[in-house]
Amino acid sequence: MSDRIEIVLHNRQQTWAAINAQLFPFLRDVLQGGATWVLTVTRKKRSPAQNRRYWGRGVLAQIAEQAAVNGKLYPADVWHEQFKRQFIGVIELPNGQLIGKSSTKLTTKEFCDFCDEVEAWAATELGVRFVDLEPHK
Repeated sequence: MSDRIEIVLHNRQQTWAAINAQLFPFLRDVLQGGATWVLTVTRKKRSPAQNRRYWGRGVLAQIAEQAAVNGKLYPADVWHEQFKRQFIGVIELPNGQLIGKSSTKLTTKEFCDFCDEVEAWAATELGVRFVDLEPHK
C-alpha cells in the first residue's frame, strides 16, 4: 500500500467521483494502521503545457526574435528575468543586488495571469506580434 495519493481535481462532479472512488478507499485502508495522516489540498502548480507555451517556440522565443531595445536583441532567459522582476517581484540578495522572484511557485492561474501580462506588455510596448501560441491550459 502506498503512503501517498494524488488526485487531480477539475470540477465539482469529477471531484466527488474521485473522492468516492479513490480517496475514501485509500483512507479506509491506511487509517486501519493507526498512523496519523495529513490531508492537504493545494492548487496545482503550472503545467508542462504552460511551460511549452511560455518557453518553447512561444511567448519568450517570439519576444527574443522580435523585440529590439536600442537596436539590441536579448535572449529568452534575459527577457524572463526582466518579466519576473517587472510582474512577479524581486528578492534582494545579501550584496544588495535584486533578482526576480521565481515563477516556478506560481499556480496554474497565477502563471496564466503572468503570461497574459507579459504578452500584453510585449505587444503594446515592444510591438511583438504573437503567432501560433498554444491556448492557455
